[in-house]
Amino acid sequence: MRKDTLAWVLSLLQILVVFIFLWHGIPKAFNPAGAITKFEGWGLPGILGPITGWVEVVATTLLFVRKTHRVAVATLAGVIMGALITVQLPGGMKPGLERDLLVLGILTLLAVQGPGRLALGKEATSDH
Repeated sequence: MRKDTLAWVLSLLQILVVFIFLWHGIPKAFNPAGAITKFEGWGLPGILGPITGWVEVVATTLLFVRKTHRVAVATLAGVIMGALITVQLPGGMKPGLERDLLVLGILTLLAVQGPGRLALGKEATSDH
């Protein structure tokens, strides 16, 4: 695959990951009472709900900044791994498990390949 094509594919994957995390993060961040109730229903400390929501919102923004891309990917991967371990896997094969596994796979690809074409900041050179 050409480097230019790969950069655009990575950007598309970044947009998909941002959409998924914002879809789930914004309600947790801006409805803390609902997030607390949901997390307590999973047997987790309720305060983790709104904190997780804000982490998702901030990290998705940082995903498009070259200097913070790897930190954002690692943070989002941590959120997904936490969801897999505490919510998805204990519940068995239920809806959401496949999404979280796919998101983890995309985050792994973004960690290895770096940010896509839409990332802000100077692109690193490959001769170092």
